[in-house]
Amino acid sequence: MKKKIFTLFLALVASVGTIFAWDYERVQIGDLYYNLDAANQTAEVTSENSYVPSTTITTANIPASVTYNSVTYSVTSIGDFAFQSCTGLTSIEIPNSVTYIGISTFNGCSSLTSVTIPNSVTSIERGAFAGCTGLTSVTIGNSVTSIGYAAFEYCTSLTSITIPNSVTSIGSPVFWKCTGLTSIDVATDNPNYSSSGGVLFNKGKTTLVAYPGGKQGAYTIPNSVTSIGESAFEGCSSLTSVVIPNSVTSIEEGAFSGCSGLTSVTIPNSVTSIGDDAFRNCTGLKNVILGSSVKVLEEEAFAECSSIETITCYSQRPPTVNKWAFMDLDYSTIVYVPADYLETYKMHDAWGLYDVRPLGAKGTETADLNVTPAETTADVAWPAVSGAATYELVIKDKSGNVICTLVFNANGQLTQIAFNAPSRNGAPQQTQAAGFSFTVTGLEEGTSYDLTITSKDNNGTTLDTKTISFTTTGEPQGIEDVPSDQVQSTKFLRDGKMYIIRGEKVYNAQGALVK
Repeated sequence: MKKKIFTLFLALVASVGTIFAWDYERVQIGDLYYNLDAANQTAEVTSENSYVPSTTITTANIPASVTYNSVTYSVTSIGDFAFQSCTGLTSIEIPNSVTYIGISTFNGCSSLTSVTIPNSVTSIERGAFAGCTGLTSVTIGNSVTSIGYAAFEYCTSLTSITIPNSVTSIGSPVFWKCTGLTSIDVATDNPNYSSSGGVLFNKGKTTLVAYPGGKQGAYTIPNSVTSIGESAFEGCSSLTSVVIPNSVTSIEEGAFSGCSGLTSVTIPNSVTSIGDDAFRNCTGLKNVILGSSVKVLEEEAFAECSSIETITCYSQRPPTVNKWAFMDLDYSTIVYVPADYLETYKMHDAWGLYDVRPLGAKGTETADLNVTPAETTADVAWPAVSGAATYELVIKDKSGNVICTLVFNANGQLTQIAFNAPSRNGAPQQTQAAGFSFTVTGLEEGTSYDLTITSKDNNGTTLDTKTISFTTTGEPQGIEDVPSDQVQSTKFLRDGKMYIIRGEKVYNAQGALVK
């Protein structure tokens, strides 16, 4: 990512500036090298060579103090790049006198398996343990207040980490490419951060900060989240699917970059912009659905997503496409858009480069309203009505809650939507047929629904109404028998559906366990 390169450049510039600003005497004492500050009688551990760090050192037992020329110096810091690329380093002991661990201090120490950061350290700088591929255990002391940008990136053997209550600042992406990490836990009394299910959030759980790169399978983002933070899922190649709730309004830079296991993604109607590099290099991504409120795709938002086959865009006006947002996307990619705005998309400088088609239903031969349900989908077929200008399809659950409302024109093209989880559709039909069919997705297994098709003329007069009930296949799971006086139930609406929270579990309105 551009930001990473720029940040590393700044880090190098800063380090060079520091080298020339030092008023230290550099000496070797025992097996280690130090920068001695005579004015303050403090010592900083440094590398064997200012420009080429040692690759032969195997153990580093840092003392609390050192004596040189009869003067005792307190060892207070481990300097920038001090042990960088020390691939033979297997163990390190850090005394309580150390308060600072510098930039990229242990970067690339691939043989280091565990480290305990003492209670005196207040800051772990950017890249401090980056590339420590053998690191399986990290203990962070209770005095650490900040963990820098990419401090533990590429620590591929690290499986879990606990953030103490003292940490108030965490740089993103702090755990980038930690492909073995399955759990990030936070002390319950931490003032700025929290965790749930091993995922790192801000204190109020409104921002998802970091998702462990080793967690496999699907993930449903909690309904409390309003922002998916910078690089929150970056490099999570084992993530196969993600449900983004309608509470989310912001998808930040690099949020899902490198999530190669994702094959489809639906951006809810609540999101207005998609940040730089948000889905960059999601090489497995085939289908993208953009909600009706998306107005801007920032730079390289879907760059290097060369496998995308379809983009369904529900915005009535073409979203702004910033520089290289679709870099490497094949021009044969099909873009489905609202039928009434087809020509606007075709004439757009960016969207018009692709195969733009109207959202719509398939033509079909049918004399009546029919529904063929599956577990979570239903194929709806209805006849054409003479003089009809629109067909309104409404699905409700048995409690009367509207699941979705879709409006088609006389040619079966989808022109309006009124729900938060858009249904997929088949190939569009340009001319009127004897009837139409449309596949509705996002339904619940083993659940009963009522469906109504209303036909209206150009004046809005109802010409015909047809209603049918159907039940999806499969067996719903009932809500667990938890005494109500022990676990409080909370209801919330998401994606046009009612959900129930009991304890740490989420159920749909029919009692099926969702999470």
